[in-house]
Amino acid sequence: QAPPNGVEGDFVAIAAGHDYSLAMRRDGSGIACWGVNHGQAPPEGVDGDFVAIAAGAFHAMALRRNGNVACWGDNEHGQAPPDGVVG
Repeated sequence: QAPPNGVEGDFVAIAAGHDYSLAMRRDGSGIACWGVNHGQAPPEGVDGDFVAIAAGAFHAMALRRNGNVACWGDNEHGQAPPDGVVG
């Protein structure tokens, strides 16, 4: 599901879920998302000060520099609380 011309940016981490992918920008300023989007790959990306990312089948998470966790995507079983998790 990658765009035919690739994804532009200076990335340091990648993660892949079911039919979608994520890439974290080197400066931590945000995450690029692409692929099939059921909420886990918003085309506008995700803004924030991140140090790590992870991808599940239909949800994604990112660790913020302050220790909090951002979550987005499917939360049918409580795996991705929309308000995140306080660290």
